[in-house]
Amino acid sequence: MTQPKVKDDIKDAVMTEENVVAKVAELMETLDHVKKYNALARSFKRFAFIVVGSIAVFLALGASLGFLNRVVTLDKPQIFLAAVLLLLVPITGITAGVLFIRRRVNSIKTGEWKDELSLGFPSALKMLLEMDWDKTFDEISAGRVGYALYGLLKTAAYWIIAVFAVGLLGNLITFIILHQAGLFGGLIWGLLSLLIVYLILRNDLSRRYNEIQALDKLLWELRWFSLELRKAEFQT
Repeated sequence: MTQPKVKDDIKDAVMTEENVVAKVAELMETLDHVKKYNALARSFKRFAFIVVGSIAVFLALGASLGFLNRVVTLDKPQIFLAAVLLLLVPITGITAGVLFIRRRVNSIKTGEWKDELSLGFPSALKMLLEMDWDKTFDEISAGRVGYALYGLLKTAAYWIIAVFAVGLLGNLITFIILHQAGLFGGLIWGLLSLLIVYLILRNDLSRRYNEIQALDKLLWELRWFSLELRKAEFQT
């Protein structure tokens, strides 16, 4: 998702007609991005249901496999094969969840305001005066929270999958080389998995952090802009 653009000199701009049209165009482009964040926020519950549900099914099947192994002793190759197949459940779940979010976000229509704004300053002023600023601020705040929660849940799901995958691979390697499994505890696999997930998602996490900061900055600048607009309207 593209990071919203926020001008650093918005507070220093002279409110000429050309500047107003340019600022409104920039504002509407940014609000198009906010629409996508809001679509993500509205779809977060379904995304969480898909991801958490797949992980719950994975854990339940894993527990059933452990119980079955106590009743009917399975060979190590059979256990490893079953564990690999079980990993497909959460992997499929998070993949389906991410694709679902992308489809909802990409379905948002943007740029519908361009034809009206092309008429110049009168249309730009009309758009500003008709804008519900309080609703806009609420949408930005909701989009910011939803975007942050989406990133956290996605990272947690990656880590859970990585813990089991790394543990499975580590036990397989020690079994092949040393003919013994379970030499290392879950804490070691958990820390190693956390490092792997961080290395994989490092750029993604940095981008999300920058986008959330940009939304914070946008919210403050729009509040200033709305106050200036109301002040100018009052003076007129």
